[in-house]
Amino acid sequence: MDDKNDKTKRLSVYLPEKVKADLERMAEETGLSMTQLIVMATHGLLANYSAQGGAIFADLLAARQRILHEVKDKQRLLNEEREGMQEYYGARAVEYERIYHREDEEFQRELAMLADIVKKQAAGSRVLEVACGTGYWTQFIAETAKHIVGVDIRPEVLQIAESKPWPLHNTTFVEGDAYRLSEVQGAFDFGFANFWFSHIPKNRLDSFLQGFHERLGRGARVFMADNVYVPGRGGELITLEHSEDTYKRRELADGSKHEIIKNYYSYEELNDIFKPLAENLRIFVGSSFWYVSYTVA
Repeated sequence: MDDKNDKTKRLSVYLPEKVKADLERMAEETGLSMTQLIVMATHGLLANYSAQGGAIFADLLAARQRILHEVKDKQRLLNEEREGMQEYYGARAVEYERIYHREDEEFQRELAMLADIVKKQAAGSRVLEVACGTGYWTQFIAETAKHIVGVDIRPEVLQIAESKPWPLHNTTFVEGDAYRLSEVQGAFDFGFANFWFSHIPKNRLDSFLQGFHERLGRGARVFMADNVYVPGRGGELITLEHSEDTYKRRELADGSKHEIIKNYYSYEELNDIFKPLAENLRIFVGSSFWYVSYTVA
């Protein structure tokens, strides 16, 4: 028959694998074909719609609206947390590096160890530094790296970083988003992010790491370090109901108070996060700091 004279409309319907499997089982049990079952179900739907109208979809639509509202609420909370953290680091810019001056012998020993390791690992590399802040860690890798691009979302901290003396003139600082690293110009073979990982909401870890690794490329080396939880250090630790993240309540020199995301990780948790993504993975967890180093798989 000529297609132009065929009055039957042919519909192509995508069925999820689970629905397809359930239909196949129903067909086997009833002796009806899958097409017959679909036609019968469609007739039943049309009959119900004819009798009750759109009311038959009320529960479905209500559930859909509820899900949309939940998604919007979660996104709003994420945006508020992000804006709050940015505001905090903007206000904290001038006093940021005081955290490294703690009078604690073990603290200072581990701090020096981190600086020494990253200088050696970054030697001769083109480095992408995420959340570079005031350039505290940039100063160490600048001693040995070929070139560094430091990225941070806060102009206040970048101004401090740019004002420092950089004898080798191998550093560039740019304003950018850690979750949009594809927008950062340059070619890199070493990724560096110190004291940023703990501020990533846990439901964004995968997206950050994926974007970070894609920007660097397979075979690039990575170094990241952050704090180990020490009771009473760095402000009050806060847990919130229905949140997988933990927070720290901090007060700045100007008296302003802030709650920021601050997640802490054990050796086992770090291994679970990085092992599927990395080669040559090394994990260290000390009394004050942890670090991971690896090659992007």
